[in-house]
Amino acid sequence: MKLFLSGGGSEFDSLELDKEFASSLDKSKTLLYIPIAINKIKHPFPVCLKWLSHAFNPLGVTKIELWTEKDLLEKPESELQRFSGVYIGGGNTFYLLDVLRETNFLPKLLKLIESGVPVYGGSAGALILSKSIVTAKDENKIGMTDFSALNKIYGFSLVVHFRQSLNLWVFDLMKKFSFNKLIALPQDCGLIVDNSSIKVVGPGSAFLFSVDSSEIKEFKPGQLIK
Repeated sequence: MKLFLSGGGSEFDSLELDKEFASSLDKSKTLLYIPIAINKIKHPFPVCLKWLSHAFNPLGVTKIELWTEKDLLEKPESELQRFSGVYIGGGNTFYLLDVLRETNFLPKLLKLIESGVPVYGGSAGALILSKSIVTAKDENKIGMTDFSALNKIYGFSLVVHFRQSLNLWVFDLMKKFSFNKLIALPQDCGLIVDNSSIKVVGPGSAFLFSVDSSEIKEFKPGQLIK
């Protein structure tokens, strides 16, 4: 398992995480890009592809293929063997998880993760890899009631786009939904999750919230969250 989770900042905020992700890829193969969570009126798919290419082409990742909702539904699972990794972009987390469920792509994604294919989740893309997306601050337009996600981060849920002014909101959320521990990621912070550890990638720090002790513990770049 090799997951790369971004707090949701710009390509400059996530540069160190992007470098780590790029180095994990077989660059002779294509990277699969799934940007379906984005607001397509403000950010049409061709613009999304241009943005990701601008971020990753300098890192040696020059082959990128974008899949829409239609592709997720219609493409056979065998197509996934062509890809070196998967990048799941940000946007509305509830919509993203709903589409991945409805197209039956979640079990396929889980197979990829468990086979060791590198998967990058940016913002909403990171949340769907955690225990629950109830921490998303997006508008739940579809009326989702089952917030369970892939739960691949050792039982942790995440808060993305985190800032210190959200401390009380995070604790209230944890108590409401019975979370004992939660990891909060500012926009300039990411995580690398593998089969044995959760490593913080900067430049910013990650924050571990513990509701039992009302403690917030800072983890700086390079440190392991335990």
